[in-house]
Amino acid sequence: MKKNHILGMDIAQKSAVAQLDRADGTRCWQTTLTTDQAGWQQLEKLLAAADARWADTSVLLEATGVYHLPWAERLHSAGAEVYVLNPLLACRLESAANALRGHKTDRVDVHRLCESGRLYADKLARFRYQPDAARQGLKQLTTARARLRTTLTNLKKSCKSHLELVFPALLAAKLDPATARAGKIITAAATAGTWLALPETTRRKLATNKWPELDQACAATLTDEALAQACAPALHALLAAQRAVVAQLAACDARIALQLPAERVALIQSLPGFGDRTAAVLAAYLPTSFEGWGNSKQITARLQAYVGMDPRLRQSGQWFGKIKISKRGIGPARTAMYQGAFCAIPRDPAMATYYHALCARGKTHKHAMVDLMRKQLRRLVAVLVSNQPYVPRTLLVA
Repeated sequence: MKKNHILGMDIAQKSAVAQLDRADGTRCWQTTLTTDQAGWQQLEKLLAAADARWADTSVLLEATGVYHLPWAERLHSAGAEVYVLNPLLACRLESAANALRGHKTDRVDVHRLCESGRLYADKLARFRYQPDAARQGLKQLTTARARLRTTLTNLKKSCKSHLELVFPALLAAKLDPATARAGKIITAAATAGTWLALPETTRRKLATNKWPELDQACAATLTDEALAQACAPALHALLAAQRAVVAQLAACDARIALQLPAERVALIQSLPGFGDRTAAVLAAYLPTSFEGWGNSKQITARLQAYVGMDPRLRQSGQWFGKIKISKRGIGPARTAMYQGAFCAIPRDPAMATYYHALCARGKTHKHAMVDLMRKQLRRLVAVLVSNQPYVPRTLLVA
């Protein structure tokens, strides 16, 4: 990675702070750029004035959501070596210059990036940016799906809250408002008064075997009919939004299925506990190659930190703090690992036995689940490295 020049960039939505240093740490310049074509042209002029060529320049960017991606693509296309560092990592790699003050500004950040590139040049190879538009698109799709699923959950909660005001009899009759039957009932009659006003044959057809309970609940309700009818349009609006989000989720799932690497997904799904959703997330976020990561044990240890499920030790002298997982890696991948471990318990006798043995030894459910996540991760590394599907071990009976 050692180059003649080191360029550090801290990129925001409207502006980017950049600093160019020589390999010996001498600063050439520090400036603020606009995040458009004019800013790019200004950067090229400044590099030319400092006699810095892209091929002889290492660029270190701080990961900032999506703002750094266009710059990373353009810089890589220009011929520079581009490295993208997590802000926490960049903060920990700084020297003692700012340790006492602890300043946090864009100009301090770019100086820290340049300093990291100079001091730790040989240790940053795995953070080198590799363009992969399809993979990035898959990540964005899985993120969009997670947002849509959260929106759907919130809409369902709001619908239930409005039902308590508009049509509590539906809930009293133990009809799930998310089902198609409840949706037809609300569309035909969103209040107790309008429901009871329907002909009995219509009520039987809509509520099927639940119509006696619903009739009884409507007769016993205390909700004011005029108030319920006034609030009914809000309920209908929430239900319409809920149906739209469900349709968007289905469309998003279809797009994700088209972009997934089929072979890798099949390997992940060969493990008990991983389904379509979790396999898609792991295929999107896990590195495509483990070349240079070491043996399987080293890969597993690094992936633990990569997804944020490695233990975070807190110890000083005779004091021992509570050990928790770091949660500093990729959140979606960590959630997928938890779901895969949780779903493996009823599907894999070996995992179920292991889980119950941990609980019998006094471990809490949360601690046992973290152990299961690590066990699943070891299995995952084994199938991905060997490129062979998981085959459960046959239980030997004495």
